[in-house]
Amino acid sequence: MEAPETTGPETTAPATARPRVDTRTAGSSFAWSAVSFTASKLLVFLVTLVMARLLVPEDFGVVAVGLSIIAFLEVALDLGVGSALVYEQERGITARVQTAFTLNLGIAAICTLVGVLAAPAVGAVFDVEDTTLLRVLFLYFLLRGLVQVPDAVLRRDLAFRKRALVEVSRALTRGLVSVPLAAGGAGPWALVGGILASEALGVVLTWWATRFLPTFRLDRTVARTLLGFGTAVLTLKVFGAVLENADYYIVGAQLGPYELGVYTLAYRVPEIVLANVFWIFSSVAFSIYSRARSDDAGALGSVATRALQLITLFAFPTGVGVAVVSLPLTVALLGWQWEEAAGPMMFVALSMAASSIGYASGDVFPAVGRPGLLIKIVAPMVVVKVTGLLLAAPYGLTAMAATLAGMSVVFAAVRLTVANRLLGVRIGTSLRAMTPGAVAAAGAAAGALPVVALREPELETLLLAVAAGVVGAAALLLLLCRPVLRELVALVASMRRSGAAT
Repeated sequence: MEAPETTGPETTAPATARPRVDTRTAGSSFAWSAVSFTASKLLVFLVTLVMARLLVPEDFGVVAVGLSIIAFLEVALDLGVGSALVYEQERGITARVQTAFTLNLGIAAICTLVGVLAAPAVGAVFDVEDTTLLRVLFLYFLLRGLVQVPDAVLRRDLAFRKRALVEVSRALTRGLVSVPLAAGGAGPWALVGGILASEALGVVLTWWATRFLPTFRLDRTVARTLLGFGTAVLTLKVFGAVLENADYYIVGAQLGPYELGVYTLAYRVPEIVLANVFWIFSSVAFSIYSRARSDDAGALGSVATRALQLITLFAFPTGVGVAVVSLPLTVALLGWQWEEAAGPMMFVALSMAASSIGYASGDVFPAVGRPGLLIKIVAPMVVVKVTGLLLAAPYGLTAMAATLAGMSVVFAAVRLTVANRLLGVRIGTSLRAMTPGAVAAAGAAAGALPVVALREPELETLLLAVAAGVVGAAALLLLLCRPVLRELVALVASMRRSGAAT
């Protein structure tokens, strides 16, 4: 990576002394990042619940088609240039920032044009009649192109408080626009209107927060440097986008908009209670692993093992619990018209519980300087996942979700095995680390299953089952894993003392 160019007269914002990053700054950045992500996702989830009462599955399915295409093509919008800006740690809105913005906006314009032109073909493949809706939705690319580089500047400068305000405002706007439109009979256009309105507000607020004014500068040398840094990042993003969205593509293409709408909402509850926590964990894991490697490379294995224990202690019982209560959860939150989502939701929750193992080990590879090895692992996973889901598609949504759960177990085992070899950690050590999570999952299932089996699927059943599951998990942990609980209490107390000291 070339050294950053001096800013001098090319800098459009003054360069000032960068504040030193201490423990308090790092903790504040993490806290605001967690608040931003959790609050915005929770707001979007609540809006989704309201919209589920106002719209039919086909409406969600039509919009999900467009969003699935967007999720994949959006990877191309950044090309890693945002990560390069964060890495270089320049100050202000420099010539490099302007080049990154111009490059990013040009790619966004191309993606928008491709999406608009391809809308009829996409509609034909996914059996969507209203291609005008898809064309309008693809304007999302252009709005994201306007905001991605300024957002990278916020992350570069650790301005996570400002970023949190932007993200929460976007989520609120999405609900304030979508719900009235849906109540007025706008159908799927209500979802599209909310999405585009929230993105437009995000552009305005992010530019204001960064004092960003574009000059549309394109320095070829700078562009090559930025793109060179982002190659590995882009490759992982592409594979990650396929892994995360292959099921949506296949459901939409093989089963149609109705089933895609059902599957979309079946995915939402496990996503809000599991996947979002994984994302927050991953956002700090790379930094923790890198610091551990820098201080004492031999200690990285124990740090990764402790991380595996903590994340599985949360994910295993939570995933199993959501799977057990999937039917009363679906009926209570979404209504009887979404009953078909309960079966897929059960297996999606189990799949996410298994994938927590991968989140604990995935950041190890870049932390030890081996991101290329992770690419070699992920690439065949993409092929296996797509093939497995295509084979399961004729048997319905639940069969596809069950296949997804089985593959998640295999993928997690492979990634953990390779990571353990890098760290010199025995597989038995990892299994012992995951034991408390497995014990808690067994207790949660033992407590919640009788309640679900003996009662009608309604809100009261859901509340009783959750309470019984929590009691069951806690009781079995106290019986079989009391030392782990003592360690966890000591860890929390230590973190509180550390926070008070800063």
